[in-house]
Formats: sequence, structure tokens, C-alpha cells
Amino acid sequence: MIAHTPTLFACVALVATIMAFCLILVGQFNQRDGLLTIGCGLLAHALAYVGYTFYGHAPLWFTYGAANTLLAVALAFYGASVFRIVELPVSWWRVFAPAALMLLLMVGLIDTLEPRMLAATLVLMVQCALIIYWTRRYVPALGRARMLLIIGSSISLIGLGMRVVAVLGGGAAEMRYDVSNLKQTISVSIGTFTAMMISLGLVLLSKERSESLLRHMALRDVLTGILNRRAILDQFSTELERARRDGSCLAVAMVDIDHFKQINDRYGHLAGDEVICHCVNHLTRRLRQSDSIGRYGGEEFLLLLPGTDSEGAIAALDTLRASLAESPAYYGDSTISLRISIGVCCGVPDEGDTTASLLARADAALYEAKGLGRNTLRLAPPYFQPSEAPLSSA
Repeated sequence: MIAHTPTLFACVALVATIMAFCLILVGQFNQRDGLLTIGCGLLAHALAYVGYTFYGHAPLWFTYGAANTLLAVALAFYGASVFRIVELPVSWWRVFAPAALMLLLMVGLIDTLEPRMLAATLVLMVQCALIIYWTRRYVPALGRARMLLIIGSSISLIGLGMRVVAVLGGGAAEMRYDVSNLKQTISVSIGTFTAMMISLGLVLLSKERSESLLRHMALRDVLTGILNRRAILDQFSTELERARRDGSCLAVAMVDIDHFKQINDRYGHLAGDEVICHCVNHLTRRLRQSDSIGRYGGEEFLLLLPGTDSEGAIAALDTLRASLAESPAYYGDSTISLRISIGVCCGVPDEGDTTASLLARADAALYEAKGLGRNTLRLAPPYFQPSEAPLSSA
């Protein structure tokens, strides 16, 4: 089926204009989600196709030179949208360099046929290839948007490649924008389809990014950025099941900042927040990648050390306790010394162990440590062993 080429261009321009209007309208309220940039790209896309629609009925500089430059600008905006959505800085000169090159080529080659068609098509192909590269490099692999962007840009490369082959084969006249034939219908249809796929892929990427940020916020403590209570308990359940399945040790530590109320009373609550953040940063920098830390309460933290026996847990945690005692926090002109007490429960969990029971044992050991003068580590005794556990203090 052969479609009327100018009519195809006009339909695409209409659809792109409607989508651009919607995205620009909603994108103004939150420019960080990239919707405004996508809308600008669609608007440039629509204007380009308006120019194509009037090919043969208006000056060539407008229907070909300006139109192709606008299409290059649209692809540049799509590329910039990838960076905006994933919250990376946009190198505007790099993104829009192909569009600037397109403008220069159109000015210099506007009075030719084959050279200007080849130049315009090759620049657009480079831009599609850049979108694929940026998508593969910066967009998370586990997402539907990534697939849409790569597939859409790849199909666009195929459609543009068809135009290159036709021009090199002597069929440049058959690929004029005012000619309706099967090759032109297929080429324009591919371009239309991929333009919609790329723009929808970017909108979906923005949606996936927003959902990811919401999930992150739901699982993270607002002040410190570490796992919140709900998230660390979920992680605890996962680590407990893994240790039980593998028959490996799991160390569970409850950490509490000593005399935190006195810090708040003396220096103020903002200083208390700074002390909490300082403590968290100190601990996280010294934990292994496999370890987990979460904020369990106001100044209380839960640490999970998988694959760690009691000896290793005592050595690692007591080193943390001692090093933090030598690393004061700073707030304004004040130097705030801080100490922590630690209660540890360690062993190979069996079927009777639960997160609640292990937490209770670690918490009991913590209160023993605080009762022994604070700035102390206490190891909870194993099951069925009434003897006192080792003690470590400053």
C-alpha cells in the first residue's frame, strides 16, 4: 500500500504537536523529570514534519534545510532528555553539535540533491547511534524504557540506512519528500514509528526513574540516607534465611550513641543530627560491602555482618567503637566527642531463631554494655550456655 507522503508528514506533525503540548504543559511543574525537554524535542519534531509537508510548495531552505535542522534539534533534545531523566549533567555542546553540523551542511549543500540528502541522513544516523550509546551506558539495564529507546533508535537507523542505499543506488529522486512510492512510504512510516517509540520510551524512562526514587525514599532514612527501620528489618530477614540455608554465621549488632540526650541538650538538636550523620558516615566507610547498616531508632543502629563468627565480629566492631571514640564530630565551632555502646548476637541460626529473638538477644547485650559504663561492646551468650560472654571496653 502506497500512502500519500505529504499526508503522512502532516499526520505525524499533528500527533507530535499534541504530544509536545501535553508534555510541555506538565513538564513545567517539575523540570527535573525531563518531560519538558522531551516536549521540546517533540515540538521541534512536529515543526520539522510541517516543513516536509510543504516540500515542493515552499522554498527549499525551509522545507529541507530548516526542516532537517529541526529534526536534528529534536534528536538532540531526546539525547539531552536521557541525561536529564537519570540526573546526570547535560553536555549541551556535545548533544547539540550534530544539529549545528546539520545547519552548516544544509546551508552549504542546499542547492544539491544527492550530497544534501546523504549529509542530512548521515547526521541523523549519528544522532540515533548516540542515543543508543547513551542509553546503553547510562540507563539501568532492568527497565522497559531502555528496550524501547534502543529498539526505536535501531529501527530508525535501518530506515535512514534505506535512504542512504537508495541515494547511493541512483534513486535520490524517488526519495524526495513530495514523491509517493513504496520506498518512501516504508521509510517515512519507519521514521514515524520510531519517533513515537523514542518519545514514549523517554516518558516511560521518566516514570521508571520517579518510581525508583520513590522506592529509594521509602527504604531510606531521611537524615542519614542509610536503610530505615523497615528496610533493615527486611534485609535482616533475607540474611537470616540465607545464613540458615547455608549454615553460615550471622552477626547482629545493636549500636547506640552514648549520652545522646546530653549532646542534644548541650549543643542543640541540629548538632545532634550532625552527630548522628557523623557516626553513620564513620561506620559505613569501615563496613564491608556485604554488611548492612540501618537506622533502628533515634540514635540506635542495627548492623548485619553475614559470614562473620563471634571472634571476627568482636574484632571488627570493637575497632569501629575505638576508632569512632577518636573521631569527634564538628558543629560550628564546637568539637563534639562521642562514644558508642554495642550489643552483639552471633552464631549459626537454626529453625528456632527469628529476627525478633536475635534482636532481643542483641538488645539485651547492648543494655548490658550500657550498664557496664558505656563505650563498651558486649557479646550475647549463645543458647544453652549460661556463662558470661567476653567483654571489651575502652
